Amino acid sequence: MATHSQTVGMIGIGQLGLPVAGNLIQAGFKVAGFRRSSMQAFTALGGRALESPAQVARESDVVLLCLPNEAASRQVFDGPEGLLAALRPDQIVIETGTYRKAFKLQQADRLARLGARVLEAEVSGSPPMVKARKAALYVGGEAELVEQCRPLLEAISPSVFHLGDYGAAVSMKLIANYLLAIHTLAAAEAMNMGVRAGFDPNVVAEVIQQGAGGSAMFGVRAPMMAKRAFSPAPGPFTTLEKYLELGRSMADELGCATPLFSAAEPYYQRALGGGLRDEDIAALIKLIEADSRPGQGGQS
Repeated sequence: MATHSQTVGMIGIGQLGLPVAGNLIQAGFKVAGFRRSSMQAFTALGGRALESPAQVARESDVVLLCLPNEAASRQVFDGPEGLLAALRPDQIVIETGTYRKAFKLQQADRLARLGARVLEAEVSGSPPMVKARKAALYVGGEAELVEQCRPLLEAISPSVFHLGDYGAAVSMKLIANYLLAIHTLAAAEAMNMGVRAGFDPNVVAEVIQQGAGGSAMFGVRAPMMAKRAFSPAPGPFTTLEKYLELGRSMADELGCATPLFSAAEPYYQRALGGGLRDEDIAALIKLIEADSRPGQGGQS
């Protein structure tokens, strides 16, 4: 395993941050990090636990933020032991969190005013995909800085796409998750149809994925649907909730026609309001099954 002289400081080592940290450690980077709750899983991977965002900034060459929402970002930035209190001029900060584009730009500006150099690296893929290095990274920022950080980025995933200035990556991430919502509902429809046609659901999941009807989301979610494996959830409805809102806002701002998203969105809202919030979005199949007419099963 190669070793790297850089220390990567991670703030936010949760469901997504943990496999990101694992990939960096596996690639030979020294990784130190902070999160508000237990860091036992992080230290078990070989990470070094720190006590505050400020300590992460002081002891790292590159700071990587992997936070769930805007409120968490504000908490990390501000306060006596916040990130901004200890950031050094020319220190690199890579933001992987997905927020409103205006908020991302505002936070990046706060970092830049202190002399930091900033990139956004949106992760497209579920935590298991990240762990398997099969996710994609959508990157926004200065081309020179992207190239400087490429070894680190490619340690997370070999699929790194530089899409333009800071802010471009979050737009692409919202498009990707917009499609994810549509494709997962489509996978649920297909799986339900296959079972009602008399096929074993595991056979439907395997065969469809090998042909023209397969998709990245069918490959991930159809086996979960077949096995009824909705918890623990690699991608719960609660995680997707903000992407539905941000994706809808982006489409409306751009004046886009949204026939498929408009059909899919109510199913996600039903799941969020109907007791499925913490289950994986593969549980959409429960709603499709509930909406199907009884007694219509056939033979293959």
